[in-house]
Amino acid sequence: MNRRLNLLVIAFGLSAPLFASAQTSSTQALSREQVRQDMADYEAAGYNPARQNPRTWVDDARAASARVMTARAGRTQPQLAVNNADGASHCD
Repeated sequence: MNRRLNLLVIAFGLSAPLFASAQTSSTQALSREQVRQDMADYEAAGYNPARQNPRTWVDDARAASARVMTARAGRTQPQLAVNNADGASHCD
């Protein structure tokens, strides 16, 4: 019995760092400011966690998430330069 307990403790001790690293590598660390900005974005998209309806909160959260992702995609798209018709800024 004592030998089994020792093997169990050793196995757990060897596997514990694997579980700890799995948690940190799969999630992105966010600062408090980023979390506050995310919450403000979701509230601006119409999501209010204080008035959760048990039947529809998942759909409400998904709809707000879609609105936030659409707004973020609009902000991060590159802007193309406008073609100048008179050629005044053309380099030779």
